[in-house]
Amino acid sequence: MPGRLWCSVALIAGAAIGVVACRESAPPAPAAAQRRAAGDYDRTVLPIAEPKPPTYTELDARNAKPPARFEVKAPKGAPNVVIVLIDDIGF
Repeated sequence: MPGRLWCSVALIAGAAIGVVACRESAPPAPAAAQRRAAGDYDRTVLPIAEPKPPTYTELDARNAKPPARFEVKAPKGAPNVVIVLIDDIGF
């Protein structure tokens, strides 16, 4: 009987650890979206993702205005550094 109890406890503990390890992370804070709109991007994850394009409500293409061009520039005083991202090393 103690072996069966030990097995049950281990199974429940393993399931609990799996649930905790696989939970989704929280959505980004609204302050981060406001910083991105101001041009201060989160540079901890590369490449910097482009913002979602706006939805057009104008039906006439002659009156439609294109969205602002997405451009990332280095912050003031940043050193010249090149980062090479290699997708597949195992050719």
